[in-house]
Amino acid sequence: MIVQIGFYALSVIAFAFIIVLLREAANPKGLVTGYLIVGFAWLMYLLIISNLGVLNNFNLPPRIPLLIVIPTVVASIVFTGSKSFRNVLERVPLHLPVFLTSFRILVELLIYGAYREGVFPQRVTFEGLNYDILVGLSACVVGVLLLKRKFPLWGLLVWNILSLLVLALTVYSFVSSYYFPDHMSLSNKMEFVQFPFLLLAGVLLPVAIFLHVFSIRQLFIKRHLHD
Repeated sequence: MIVQIGFYALSVIAFAFIIVLLREAANPKGLVTGYLIVGFAWLMYLLIISNLGVLNNFNLPPRIPLLIVIPTVVASIVFTGSKSFRNVLERVPLHLPVFLTSFRILVELLIYGAYREGVFPQRVTFEGLNYDILVGLSACVVGVLLLKRKFPLWGLLVWNILSLLVLALTVYSFVSSYYFPDHMSLSNKMEFVQFPFLLLAGVLLPVAIFLHVFSIRQLFIKRHLHD
C-alpha cells in the first residue's frame, strides 16, 4: 500500500514541477492554465485506455511506448520549441530543471519497492538494467555546480544526453520484460498497465523526458544570447 500511495504522491509532485518552471514566465497565467487543461485531459486519456483494456495486449508492437511514451516525447519537443515558451527558457535558471531531475531517486526507490512486492521484475530495478538512480544522484551534484557557476554549458549538454541514454535503457528494460514472454507471467503484467503503476509510464517518465528537453533547449537559447 505504501508503494501505491508513493506512486500517486510522487506523480502529483512531478506534475507540479512543470508548474514551477512555467511560473517563471513573464506572463505565466496562460501557460499554467493551458498546462493544467492538457494535463487533466492526459490523465483522463490514461484512465480511459487503462479501464478499456487497450494496454492489456502485450503482443508486438508494444502499446505503452506507442500510445504513451512516444506522444509525450513529441509533445515535449513541440511544446518547448514554441515561440510562447521561449520566454520561460530564458528566465528559468539553468540549475532548476537539473535539481528537479533528482526526483528520479525516489522513482527508483518506488520501482524497487514494487519489485519487492512482486509487481515489477528485478530486471527493471537498479539491481537489473535500470541505472536511472545514478542520473538522480548526479543531478544533485550538477545542480550545485551550476549554481556556483562551476559547470560548463558543454558539460551540461553531455550530462543531458547521457541521462537520456540511461533513460532509454530503462525504457528498454521495461519493454523487454513486459513484451517478451520469457521474462514474466501474464498475471504480473496486468498491474503495470493499471493505476497507480501506469503513472510510471504516464506521468513520471514524461516529466523526466520533459526536464531534459527543457534543459537542452535552454542551452541553445543561452548560447544564442551570448553570441
